Amino acid sequence: MKRTLTRALLSMTGAAMLLLAACSKTPEQGKHIPKSAALVLGINSKQIQQKLVTEGLTVEKLFESLQQKDTSNAMTKAMKEAENSGVDLQSDVYVAMVPGESGPAYIAAYAALKDASKFEAFIKEKSKKEVKAGTDFKYVADENGNGVLGFDKNMVIGIFGFDPNSARFGGRDQTPGGLDEKSATDILNNLFHMKADESIAGVESFKAVHKEKGDVVFWMSSEQIYAFNPGTPTGMGALMSNNMKKLTAGSFQTAAVHFENGKIRVNSLSYAGKEMQDIMKKYPMEKVNISMLENYPSEDIFGFALLNFDLRMIGDIIKLVGMDGLANVGLAEAGLTLDDILKAFKGELALIGSDFSVKSQPSEWDSSYKVTKPELKWVFNMKVGDKAAFEKVMNSPMVGQMFTKQGEEYVPNQPLGPVAVSINDKRILAASDASLLSAYDAGKGKANVESSVLSKTKGSVMSMYLSVEKLVNNIPAEEMKLPDSVLNDLKGLLKDFTVVTEPSSGKTQKSVLELNFKNENQNTLVQITNFTTKMYNYYMAKKAEEDAMWGEPVTDTTTAIVDSAIAVPAQ
Repeated sequence: MKRTLTRALLSMTGAAMLLLAACSKTPEQGKHIPKSAALVLGINSKQIQQKLVTEGLTVEKLFESLQQKDTSNAMTKAMKEAENSGVDLQSDVYVAMVPGESGPAYIAAYAALKDASKFEAFIKEKSKKEVKAGTDFKYVADENGNGVLGFDKNMVIGIFGFDPNSARFGGRDQTPGGLDEKSATDILNNLFHMKADESIAGVESFKAVHKEKGDVVFWMSSEQIYAFNPGTPTGMGALMSNNMKKLTAGSFQTAAVHFENGKIRVNSLSYAGKEMQDIMKKYPMEKVNISMLENYPSEDIFGFALLNFDLRMIGDIIKLVGMDGLANVGLAEAGLTLDDILKAFKGELALIGSDFSVKSQPSEWDSSYKVTKPELKWVFNMKVGDKAAFEKVMNSPMVGQMFTKQGEEYVPNQPLGPVAVSINDKRILAASDASLLSAYDAGKGKANVESSVLSKTKGSVMSMYLSVEKLVNNIPAEEMKLPDSVLNDLKGLLKDFTVVTEPSSGKTQKSVLELNFKNENQNTLVQITNFTTKMYNYYMAKKAEEDAMWGEPVTDTTTAIVDSAIAVPAQ
């Protein structure tokens, strides 16, 4: 039963998964998701399919390319079955993870129906089990307690119990979540008849993320994530648990993913609860120090991370959750306190990398054998905070034994290999080599960074950049072990990745993530689909060739796959 029910579920969701398969108003499915959910993922199936079709990539063409004359292809069968299942494949699809309040935790999957009668016949055929009657819905249950599918005339909801604290969760030996039929149908009954004040549809952060009309939406409750923590703590553990609840109460994280021409853009919003808002107001994050990047002496920067925040913010969080006592006990032996550490350093820092390459060189064990080794240059820069606190840390028994002060510099007592370090009461510098550190510290270098990247970075409190193009292009072709046709597509796909976080508004803080593609004129969803289809065909061809080498029979299907190893959907 478990296998047949799972197969039926895969058939229903196969198309949605393949399409990454769901709006200014909260969708109907949201009204049936409890506000006690910890995580919610929504996929706008219709919007995604429209973007594919606009570029001439229809579902039929996609599956025709994947099938390659193989009518037994499981993915193709799943798609055909899904089309005739009665499920509305253009409706929003949602998955929610819900902590157990008085029972086991569970995952709920939601989809709309366009023909409930057809769906009933479909699920009955696939599960080979009786379709039972609930209150005003019907359902099919797995006798081993692994899941229940319930549906009414408008919607299907799948419930799957799980134990988030099991060491084996996600593995082959995963134990059932203990969600028996009665418990599961009780949950279904509650979801189908959920009151407005019990639903996530009324939560402001959930409503706000849907105004973005993203292709994919994500919502997370920090408070409910913490609710997965098992047990009833006592003593100090109880104090920490209660304070952690204070810290996470009212905290949410949302994201809307947009597949655009030339880029994937993710608009993320962090909602701080009252306790965190108070801490952020006390220690507001400041704009990044752009000169820490601009002074880097290289024409070939492949990535950087800039951040500027007051470390005392971390101290207040530690104190709030009741862990400052433990921290101070651990530091007492060194004659330090948590406040000393947090006052000594600023959270104004930079990490910059450049000149990435992969070189072949003789092995240190056997000079006749060559190995490849990545090489790069880098600098880490962190500003010092309170001078008196910094000197106390550097002169403490814990740190003082590792450094000797010579003039204004703290010099390491032991060599650090090729890594160079320079520490004084203004900043801490570390670099891949002494020459780079000296040039960076002189402040006369000029970093070569695209103006568009710099403009995003300026004014932010946190910024990250990674040139995927530079990394991939500097890996030798022989290391990639791919045919030229596939390798050229891989190198021609992605440009770079950026993350920028804006100053906090007091209650919320916005971050924008962008994955930029080299082809700016085509939708990124289409580019990803074409590339992954090509890779799929390549690996299927490679597998067919390997099977043939080991004496497996070569069929017409195998020949078709090999002949079309680099085919992409026609447009």
